[in-house]
Amino acid sequence: MSMLTYNLGEKVEAFTTDRTIGRKIPGVVYPHQTHTDKIYSVSSEFFQLSLTERKAALEGVDALISNTKNIIMGISTADCIPVIVYDPVHHAAAAIHAGWKGTRLRIVTKTLQEMQKVYDTNPSDCTAAIGPGISQDSFEVGQEVVDAFVEAGFEMTDYVIMKKKPHIDLKALNKFQLTSMGVKDQNIIVSDIDTFTNVDYFSARREQSGDVKCGRILSGFMLK
Repeated sequence: MSMLTYNLGEKVEAFTTDRTIGRKIPGVVYPHQTHTDKIYSVSSEFFQLSLTERKAALEGVDALISNTKNIIMGISTADCIPVIVYDPVHHAAAAIHAGWKGTRLRIVTKTLQEMQKVYDTNPSDCTAAIGPGISQDSFEVGQEVVDAFVEAGFEMTDYVIMKKKPHIDLKALNKFQLTSMGVKDQNIIVSDIDTFTNVDYFSARREQSGDVKCGRILSGFMLK
């Protein structure tokens, strides 16, 4: 098992671990992700719901926001980009799953906008961590993926390099969304771990090229 802990503030612990945590373990909340831009706010009322209602609430969700203490909340990845955001003023946080589809849908931008709405968050107060994910060098895509970003309004010049095919920098695109919303550059930690080349981490792409089934990395936070 590999484990990283990011210091986002004395009252929040952000982490990344490659050990899959089962849904039945008490005190752990993470959604069934489907590469959307759907965001769910986990309030105290969520824990009053039945298990069936909780499962329905988390269906198709790719980002969680919360100010609930002492509960682990996170998202799972295996090459996609995990983004953790902490608002120390209102003691609220977010865990965001940003694959290329979610990145194109600006899920990081929309999550910060939702935190502004729900918690009155000012992004300039926030700290953030971009965790282990596929690197630009490893993320080869078809031209149609680049075109999809351009059609969505992204200026891709700084985020694409050409080899035999285009390679997109997903970490940089998500950092851009953070800074565009007002998160200060010096308050953003970016992991240099490439999940495709680092065998200590799960990689869906590496699984596709071999016989070994991969699990999922859980990245999240716990407010103290």
